[in-house]
Amino acid sequence: MAAPSDQEGYEIFLKELNDIDNAKEQGEEDEELLSKTPDEGEIEAEWLKSAGYGFVVNKLQEGKDLSDDELEALTSSLTRKQAQAVQRRVDTLSTTMRKRQKANQKVHVRDIFNNPDEQGQTPMVQDPPSSPDVINNQPPLISKSSGGGKGRDRPFLKLGNYSMSGLNTLEVQDYLDTGVKAISFKPRNTFGKKKDILDGRGGMLPVISDAEISDFHIQEVQSASRVELPVFETKPHTSGTIKIGDISSEDMVKIRSLALIELTALFDSCNITYSKFKRKIKFKDHGLFGVPLQTLVEQDQKRGSTSQVPQIFSMLISHLENDGITSEGILRIPGAVTRVKQLRHELNEKFYSGQFRWEEFLPHDAAAIMKQFLRELPVPLLTYDYLDAFPQIEHLKSSYEKLNALNLLILLLPDSHRDSLKLLLKFLRNVVSHSNENKMGLNNVAMIMAPNLFLAPTSRSKTKTVEEVELNRAAGTSKIITMLIHYQDILWTIPPSFIDQVRHQYEVDQKAKSRENRIKRFLKKDKGDKGEAYKRSSSQEPEPQEGVIRVQAPHLTKSSALIQLDDRMTAADVVAPFKRQAGSHDKPNSNHGYKNLPPRFRNPDNAQFAEDNAYLFEVGGNIGERCIDPKANILDIYKTNPHAEWIIKVKYDR
Repeated sequence: MAAPSDQEGYEIFLKELNDIDNAKEQGEEDEELLSKTPDEGEIEAEWLKSAGYGFVVNKLQEGKDLSDDELEALTSSLTRKQAQAVQRRVDTLSTTMRKRQKANQKVHVRDIFNNPDEQGQTPMVQDPPSSPDVINNQPPLISKSSGGGKGRDRPFLKLGNYSMSGLNTLEVQDYLDTGVKAISFKPRNTFGKKKDILDGRGGMLPVISDAEISDFHIQEVQSASRVELPVFETKPHTSGTIKIGDISSEDMVKIRSLALIELTALFDSCNITYSKFKRKIKFKDHGLFGVPLQTLVEQDQKRGSTSQVPQIFSMLISHLENDGITSEGILRIPGAVTRVKQLRHELNEKFYSGQFRWEEFLPHDAAAIMKQFLRELPVPLLTYDYLDAFPQIEHLKSSYEKLNALNLLILLLPDSHRDSLKLLLKFLRNVVSHSNENKMGLNNVAMIMAPNLFLAPTSRSKTKTVEEVELNRAAGTSKIITMLIHYQDILWTIPPSFIDQVRHQYEVDQKAKSRENRIKRFLKKDKGDKGEAYKRSSSQEPEPQEGVIRVQAPHLTKSSALIQLDDRMTAADVVAPFKRQAGSHDKPNSNHGYKNLPPRFRNPDNAQFAEDNAYLFEVGGNIGERCIDPKANILDIYKTNPHAEWIIKVKYDR
């Protein structure tokens, strides 16, 4: 189906806006947008908390500074660009806190004018500093570190170089004030150079380099044509493709922090800023519409659900998939207003009791209710935190950078929002795949869904006409929806470099804990405890030899096996001996080095084998938990994480 022209696309967008207005109940109004200007330093403090540095904010707000060593420890697992993004916010917040503390100090007149009788001299007015830097309106470079470091220097930020609020940093940095101490300084272009860090065994931890991050895990394999988007795919990697959902929730917290820092570094390099919308909203805690996604998920979990997608949204999408995917104009043609209102009432009354009659639900009515569900979420599907960040991607230069930023934003969304968005995008892609029947191509779908996902503030620009505002919004947001639909498979992956950084964080933490334990043992000097520890360690099962892993499968008949690794063995090869072998019940597969494997089972009727949804997991060591891609090279992962446990588990949603 041919893509609509700009004018046709704009008309589709405006028609959807009119349908949205017509669907509103009488008396319903848009929520009020809070336009309060953030206090100085508030944005930086909020960003640092979101990036996992809340304790730094608390320390700075208490009037304490960070030493060079403390700062380097905080950023030891970051690349130079990522560390600089953190440092900018720390410096700005630190300067703001010092200015605020200085303004709050009560100054007595005797502190300003010296008493000649007591001092024995006439007060003198000091001349301002005559530094060449000050004369040239440049911030002076201060050579000493006041944070307890080792004398390493770093300059203040240049004027106008950074501001999360878009304001000139001259308003933040009062460098002419005397007596103001900086937290630390480094020579120009030296901050972010990593020092070697000892691991728990006395060796050196690997340093995270910029190349590992800048070499993004998605590559372009075919340039864009006039009518088609460029083709991208994930780069082959020995650790396999890492999908969102493959790692534990604890590790995902670390991934979100890295994604925020990396996105900020990318936006900083292009001078891109975005706002976090705040609205006066009242959350409902019951019903189906106007209720936060997380609240709906929690209500469903009380009824036995394990999904992060609300059941009502899943059922609406499922009904459209089964009965409306080929309907002409699906999503575009609105349902009957009176009938839609009645169906909403019935859903609220009968959905959880199972009495709602889905067979009487017409496709266009279901599509209208699905879009209303999205629009009425008190926290939008893309969240208020990042609703404005998605459109800013259009300001990036290349498709490669745009895709990178989209991937980072997907990683930042809460679980229920990200999983619901994934379900929606799968449905929209299915709609596009049936465009010959439903007459809904990719651009049509994007234009229609854009106003339903990107809820714009109610205020209008005073310098632009409404038509200009709506046209710009239509063009920008519809392109983002197009990319989300088209590239959804690779957007739901985690860069391998992020996993490397998470591993590095674990090793740094383990090093610190190991040092603390050695100090405790040294101070205690209790030989009895040492003997008990020796007895416990000697009674444990001996560790496998080098290059051999013990694979555990607690839920299967054959619960463990020792496997000799080679450079060609994949995760699928490790799981294979635990599966039922065609034509044989008691002979192990000998294609690889499986050592002393016991018979598969003694009673074939009661045996439990690994099925297609069984995967190999690495647990512990320098990771929390990770489901391994069946194509991943296990020897490489073993060398990276030699102290991990290897467990076969069932995973249904990979």
